[in-house]
Amino acid sequence: MVAAAAATLFCNAYAFAQGSKRAPSATGASPSSDVVSPHAQRQICTPLADDPIVSQASPSLPARPKRIVVLEFMFAEDLAALGITPVGMADPEYYPMWIGYDNARLASVPDMGTRQEPSLEAIAAVRPDLILGVGLRHAPIFAALERIAPTVLFKYGPNLTEDGAHVTQLDWSRKILRTIGCLTGREEAARAVEARVDAGFARDAQRLADAGRHGEQVAWLQELGLPDRNWAFTGNSTAAGVAQALGLDPWPAEATREGTAYVSSEDLLKQPKLTVLFVSATGENVPLATKLDSPIWRFVPARSSGRVGLVERNIWGFGGPMSALRLADRMTETLLSLPAPAVKK
Repeated sequence: MVAAAAATLFCNAYAFAQGSKRAPSATGASPSSDVVSPHAQRQICTPLADDPIVSQASPSLPARPKRIVVLEFMFAEDLAALGITPVGMADPEYYPMWIGYDNARLASVPDMGTRQEPSLEAIAAVRPDLILGVGLRHAPIFAALERIAPTVLFKYGPNLTEDGAHVTQLDWSRKILRTIGCLTGREEAARAVEARVDAGFARDAQRLADAGRHGEQVAWLQELGLPDRNWAFTGNSTAAGVAQALGLDPWPAEATREGTAYVSSEDLLKQPKLTVLFVSATGENVPLATKLDSPIWRFVPARSSGRVGLVERNIWGFGGPMSALRLADRMTETLLSLPAPAVKK
């Protein structure tokens, strides 16, 4: 069962993290800059054409859509953060497990099928005036979606060659929020969300600095149910973007296409100063000692010095800014519960 869950997790997150090749886009509303500073005070909505986060868009979009269907968790989270309830969403039963932001608002939203295979019949039945999807999943059905309502497909994450290795998935998710704010006429609400996120990051960063943890090297690992093999979220992931915002040093620092890389327990043997934050994929009844029960783990410096912290199950690393704030809070709490690396005299 654990192996099956790990396989599903891998397939979902791999698909999320890919950047689909940009297709010609059409006129719509988007923030004017590519990846803007998180502290930008004002965004002007401009056409979607050539916007790097958009893979396809209908030529004509409603000025203030009221009936929006979302085919990805991030977009449901973003709408909720902007005070909008979608009229339909894909995989609503899994949203509380992976995202969980404003579950009460989204609890009764009609089911549009799965994110991989949304139901065109269900979408048409709720009479949307805008559909939001992901290019890598929904490009093959773009024409069918567009026949139902104007549609915008986003690229989920930055492309290393087109958009630069230093742009993180956190930067990208913030830009998607801004664009959805522009598309829905909620620019001010989007700025308020970002201000809330920035304030949370600053609060957590200050707590870490006050505890003398600024600059600490951290790894955000995802349990996969495989012996001595886990995912590490790399230098262009949302987890890395959060760590940087908190004044931490994410490991591994290099960027990867998916924002993740397989690491083994043996890789961790070579990291004497690393603190490991270990995201569980199994229930709370499985203790950390059981998860790390292998001949290699016992020699990993982080474990032998008590610097491996178990993070609650399913902290989703592929959500929007509100998910990133939750990740920052958990990263801070877990890190502060662990001893700091020893300082050599």
